[in-house]
Amino acid sequence: MNFIYFNWTPILFPFFAGLFLLKYFNKSLKLAFYFVCFGTFTEVLARLLIWLADVNNTMPVNNIYSIGSFILLFALYYYVLNDFVNRRVFLLLSAAFTIYWLIHSLFIQSIFEFPDLPRAIGNIYITILSIIYFYKVMLEAKIIKLAREPFIWINTSILIYYTGNLFFYILFNLILDYSREFSKITVIYFSLLNALFYFLIGIGFLKVNKSPD
Repeated sequence: MNFIYFNWTPILFPFFAGLFLLKYFNKSLKLAFYFVCFGTFTEVLARLLIWLADVNNTMPVNNIYSIGSFILLFALYYYVLNDFVNRRVFLLLSAAFTIYWLIHSLFIQSIFEFPDLPRAIGNIYITILSIIYFYKVMLEAKIIKLAREPFIWINTSILIYYTGNLFFYILFNLILDYSREFSKITVIYFSLLNALFYFLIGIGFLKVNKSPD
C-alpha cells in the first residue's frame, strides 16, 4: 500500500499519550495537546477524503492545518514566554502573519497549492520563538534537570522540526515541478522528521509529573 497512507500515524503516539495524561497537564501542556489534537483531526480528515471521496488533492486541508497550527503555537508561546517578550509586539507580529496568510491564500496562491512562502515565514517565526524560550530557561535557571521537564522536550521537537523543514517548505513546489522521483525522496525525509517531531512531543507528555500537588 502507498507509503502516504501510513506516514501520518506517528501523531497517534502523542495524541493517545496526551489523552490518557490530560488530567495531569498544566496549561502549556494542554495547549501543546490541543495542537496535537488539531493535527490528528486534519490528518484523519485528509485520509478520509482520499479513501472515501477519492480526493486527489488535499492541499485545502493542508492549508487549514497550517494556519491553524501556527495560531495554536502562537498561543502556546504567548503563554510560556509570558512577560519575557513584549506582549504587544508578539500579538502584532502574530496577527500580521495570520492576516498575511489569509490574504495569500485568498488572493495570491491557490488553496490547492502548497503554501511554500507563508509556511517558510511561519517556520522562521516559530524557530525564533523556540530559541527565545531556551534563552529564557537559561537566564532564569529554575529547571534543575532539563530532561525531566516536559516542555523542554516539546520545545526541542518544535525547534528541530521547524528548522529542519524550512528549506523543504521553501522549495516544495519547485521540487515537485523538477522531478516526481526526487519529490518522493524529500517526502520520505519530511516523514522521518515528522515522526521524530511527534515522538519527542509524546515523550514530553510522558514526562509530566503524575504526583498529586
